[in-house]
Amino acid sequence: LPFNCLRDLYVSSNRLICLASNDISHEQLIEIDIDHIPDNYFISKTLKSKKINLYSKAETYWFKGYGMKNTHAWIYKPNYSNKNKPPLMIKAHSGPTSLFDGSLNLEVQYWTSRGWLVAEVNYGGSSGFGRKYRERLNNLWGVVDSADCIALAKRLIDENLIDPLRIVILGNSAGGFTALNAIHQTNIFKAAICKYPVIDLNDMRLNTHRFERNYLNSLIGNFASNQKKYFERSPKNNLHKINKPILLFHGKNDSVVDYRKSVDFNKKLLEQNVHSEIFLFDDEGHGFKNIQNKQEVLKKTEKFFEYLFSFKNEREEIL
Repeated sequence: LPFNCLRDLYVSSNRLICLASNDISHEQLIEIDIDHIPDNYFISKTLKSKKINLYSKAETYWFKGYGMKNTHAWIYKPNYSNKNKPPLMIKAHSGPTSLFDGSLNLEVQYWTSRGWLVAEVNYGGSSGFGRKYRERLNNLWGVVDSADCIALAKRLIDENLIDPLRIVILGNSAGGFTALNAIHQTNIFKAAICKYPVIDLNDMRLNTHRFERNYLNSLIGNFASNQKKYFERSPKNNLHKINKPILLFHGKNDSVVDYRKSVDFNKKLLEQNVHSEIFLFDDEGHGFKNIQNKQEVLKKTEKFFEYLFSFKNEREEIL
């Protein structure tokens, strides 16, 4: 089958049903009759788009992360070349024990079409690479994840693949937590762009939804005996260490992370003369759904980059 990501497998008699995707096709529901699979049926269905050559394909990439352990990322190179080395966008996934699966993501394609090299980091603790890999994050959330993102950026600099003066880090929710922790630990990242980031671990402990209640017991440790860790790893308590521009997006209907946390974070950054911007959406919760809002996020982010790097697109929009 022409898919590298299969999930939610269901079996009925001689038929397989699942959700399937790859790096050039959106997720789709497929049903397979095991006894009668027409030759090239899925290949012809999946590869019929005329825009395939415009997509940047996911390339698996291994590097030495925290503790010099092999760590995985997906690399998306710019889908056109010029004389300049591309800027780098490091993406930290949410979860935080989720993963990037390398399937088609139009936000990634948006940036590769504008000259960026995008790296999706499956930092230590991500699912899908075995139990030992997953357990790397135990008691070390806020340490391993940020260190892996930094290590990847350094590796790509060493390989002379990117412009070392134009590197940013992005993250949503838990990924925002990773980004905000990473940016004050190194001078490599020139800015952080975060959607509805986790800013206060104690607040997360008290107010997160019931499916993640006690989640932090494994990620940080039992609160009663690890209060210092909860304090030290919360981005709100490291504000004084941040001196790089920050761009924030948050929905006012967020029931997981209160948008007022981001508002207060932005206010305090401005008070210490750090360039910070925040954009709020009245109709969004924890995870943006509205397509117009998603487009607005991309436009605001691109404008932020123009301010940050005096960076103009070197190619006309193709998406």
